[in-house]
Amino acid sequence: MTGFVSFLSDFSFSLSEVLSLIGLVQSVAVIVYILFRAGHIRHVVVPVLCFLVLGGGFLLDLGASRLSSEFILYPFIQNGFWLALPAFSILLIIQVADLGAFPKLLYWINLLIPFLAVGAGWVIAPFVGEDPSCRIWMFCELDLRFEVVSIFGIVSGLLCFLALWIARGSFETLRDEKENKGERFWLIISFVIINLLFIFVTLLSVSDAVPLDAYILLRDVLGVGMAYVASTSLFRIYPPSIRLNKNHFGDVLNDEDRDLANKLSKLLDLDKVYQELNFSRTDLARELDTSEARVSKLVNVCFGKSLPQVINERRVRDSLSLLIQTDAQMTVVCEQVGFNSVPTFNRVFKEVMGISPSEYRQSNKKQSVV
Repeated sequence: MTGFVSFLSDFSFSLSEVLSLIGLVQSVAVIVYILFRAGHIRHVVVPVLCFLVLGGGFLLDLGASRLSSEFILYPFIQNGFWLALPAFSILLIIQVADLGAFPKLLYWINLLIPFLAVGAGWVIAPFVGEDPSCRIWMFCELDLRFEVVSIFGIVSGLLCFLALWIARGSFETLRDEKENKGERFWLIISFVIINLLFIFVTLLSVSDAVPLDAYILLRDVLGVGMAYVASTSLFRIYPPSIRLNKNHFGDVLNDEDRDLANKLSKLLDLDKVYQELNFSRTDLARELDTSEARVSKLVNVCFGKSLPQVINERRVRDSLSLLIQTDAQMTVVCEQVGFNSVPTFNRVFKEVMGISPSEYRQSNKKQSVV
């Protein structure tokens, strides 16, 4: 019996390790679900990277008590995963705000900031330490290096938030979108708050206001919160996928129809074929290599709307950023998104948004100035 109790004691877990295990399971679940749900690799890359980093942080926290003494750089790698999380989270926020569009190269460069910060902290620490013999390539002044790296990580996390200001046009579109606005808005707000709180508790740890054990526990709590928010909201709104409208009892998609639905999703979400002038049901049927009747049924089942409604709503949605971020003439805007005339553009825009394109532009220009 004593041996059995001793065996069980070897596998006892602290509260932080329990939270790390829960967070790791949640992160893996998010990754697996997204991999199976997404119809295109562009929908997968950003969320998978984000939750790989989060899951890596949980995994390293889980093994810290047993492995940190074996590897001298373990605490740095462990902390590095967490310090990189804000950059990956913000990239995910930008993609969610932009309706799943693949982030531009500028936003990907943002991911370099935490890695440069960690490297800079490691290099600079020996120059401010008390050991004159310590060099960059030596494993010395480790406590000081850990502290400097954490400080640089805090600064890098705050700098990463500048990307949200650069991508502010996507958030303007979110504000005016009716469908899923609430879910996407609160998902973004939750991710922003969680990451800001993580940066704040890291600052408390560096300033010795919070002991290291409490800091690890707090960041695990925040990480579990982020994984929980993702598991309850992200699945419903990201990545973009075709939703089945089951209002019509008999409309159930078979395997072949589901393949067509995935192709339809790619054509609309990624290729944006509707931006071609005079794009019609005939063109879509040709792209899908099927009949027009089948296209109509597929669109109706997936969206609960007619094809012209789906196309017009997407064209209007694409025009929002052009109206806000550019001074292009209405002729240019309507042609860019696929309308063949300004009157048609004005009429459809007002039907969808409730105001004319010029009124929308003026009101948003005034708000951006204020």
